[in-house]
Amino acid sequence: MTVSITCADANEAERIAELLVTQKLAACVQSTPLRATYVWQGKVETADEIGLTIKTLRDKLPALEAAVKAAHSYEVPELIATRIEWASADYEQWLRDALKP
Repeated sequence: MTVSITCADANEAERIAELLVTQKLAACVQSTPLRATYVWQGKVETADEIGLTIKTLRDKLPALEAAVKAAHSYEVPELIATRIEWASADYEQWLRDALKP
């Protein structure tokens, strides 16, 4: 699975990424600066954010969601999971090994 979230700034993104990897909720977290335009409380807003792409397994999603919500500054953080259609066998094995307790 890949999970997409956005963070308010680089410090928050780094803190959440490290938390998820340390707790074995993510095998890898990639960050990308981005500009978001969205509706919040009836108004169109634009903000610079940091997007995180999180590599994980489906059974980790409930704990990952709880960890992100507890650590995030946003009232409603983005949490969107997408199934990986294909990955090389080596990468898939690395992902599973990285997330073993």
